[in-house]
Amino acid sequence: MPIDVPEHISSRRRDGRREVMLHRSMAVIGDEKIEIKAARSTVWLPLIGLALSGAAIWWIGTNQGAAPIWALVLLLLFLLFAVPVSAMSLVSSIAGADVVVDRRKNSATWQQGYLGMGIGTKDLVPFEKIDYLEVTVEGEDTDRWREEQDSLRQFALTLVKKSGKRLKLAQVPVVADDQAFGMDRTLAVGNAIAQLTGTEVRLPEGWQLVEIDTQTLEPVAKAGAAAKKPRRRR
Repeated sequence: MPIDVPEHISSRRRDGRREVMLHRSMAVIGDEKIEIKAARSTVWLPLIGLALSGAAIWWIGTNQGAAPIWALVLLLLFLLFAVPVSAMSLVSSIAGADVVVDRRKNSATWQQGYLGMGIGTKDLVPFEKIDYLEVTVEGEDTDRWREEQDSLRQFALTLVKKSGKRLKLAQVPVVADDQAFGMDRTLAVGNAIAQLTGTEVRLPEGWQLVEIDTQTLEPVAKAGAAAKKPRRRR
């Protein structure tokens, strides 16, 4: 069954899957699998590490023993740390994923992070053990000292197991004026996962779904060719 993702908050990849940008990560949504993985920009840090390592190796090889021994020792220690960490991080940025929701395996998997390259499992949740998905938002409450709201909104998508355990799937921080856009992205990923797993998404108090025109993104009175979009109750 094809998974519907709103076009105004996603982009289509060459392989036909859709991407939704999150906080330093992205959700790659397909009909059988959804992956939440590091954003493409995260490849620059390991690339810099490998470049510095290559420069250090070149310098050691061309100085013909003229460098002081303490400098060579420090560079070797740096290389022993930087080369494997940068290589593993590069592989993780390109091919790894933090969370994989797979219809064929009937499970959601939280994989190891930075040094684990996405190899190995931290948490594995079969679909039948999922209670619901929940969208939460921080920053709406009035500050008790200044009687003002925060200028940022932090949206989070959480999977809640039937045992009560909560596992974070994604985060989307936005400025307060763009909170509807932040909710759109968070809910789009939540709806895709809910459709894949057969669960429901619960919105935070004060939010509701309204019908919008898919072309103008404006609210409409009747469904017709419209789609559901979240907005804050006034």
